[in-house]
Amino acid sequence: MKLNIFAMTFVAGCAVIAIAALALHEPESTPPTGNAPTAAPATWPDYSVNGPGFVTPAAPDGELIADGYKLVSQTFATIGPEVDNAAMRFAGNNLACQNCHLDGGTNRNGLPLVGVFKTFPKFSPRDQRVISLTERLNECMTRSMNGRKLPDESREMAALLAYMRFIGEPPPVASEPAPASPMPADAGRGAEVFATVCALCHQANGLGQRMGSPGAARGYLFPPLWGPDSFNDGAGMDHYRNIVGFVRRNMPRGVDPQHPQLSLQQAWDVAAYVQGMPRPSDSAPR
Repeated sequence: MKLNIFAMTFVAGCAVIAIAALALHEPESTPPTGNAPTAAPATWPDYSVNGPGFVTPAAPDGELIADGYKLVSQTFATIGPEVDNAAMRFAGNNLACQNCHLDGGTNRNGLPLVGVFKTFPKFSPRDQRVISLTERLNECMTRSMNGRKLPDESREMAALLAYMRFIGEPPPVASEPAPASPMPADAGRGAEVFATVCALCHQANGLGQRMGSPGAARGYLFPPLWGPDSFNDGAGMDHYRNIVGFVRRNMPRGVDPQHPQLSLQQAWDVAAYVQGMPRPSDSAPR
């Protein structure tokens, strides 16, 4: 599988990726300026470290939209389990929404949130009924964030909805199911891929690299992929249909679908390895 080649390539770019990840996980909401947008973006926004970034809109609900962006990009610092105000500890882990919805949900290949607002209400195959965006966001809160629901009338839910509405005008990217595995996924081979490629950032134990010390509510430079501070077994990322394509298109951070470092088979194998590791249960009381 020529894993040494992947490792050499990744190590060479590790410092650059680390700096980019630092910026990714510590964004600051920019105050309104003369160049602040006065209307929602009509074209696809780019809130990555390589793009123009998010600027608080010069609009009546600009601060609410900015709060929504901060909730997506710094979930751990706003409603995470280590924030000072115990009443605001809605998330059960120290992840950020943008650990999966990359670049504040504006990365086309990283489970984007752009354009999603106007697709709701819609039928949910999992729930077998039509659900609202509020309900869908709270499914993320209880599964991906392993926490508890935000009250429907809370400022936090209003901020998330305002942000989703703000980036909701461009057409959404159609979700693509993961291509079939060339061979059955093998967790043993996946362990080798993980150790050679993924562990450099996510650590050999899969528990990630924190931005600060435990209790500091600063989140992760590189998030955990399993363990008590990860998503639970009801999260979308715990399903092959999501994790395989996400890994192939985005990992290690900095690759893109046109220049993947992992083969399709390696993506399936490492997904099998990650999915086989312990994580919180969706049915556990919280």
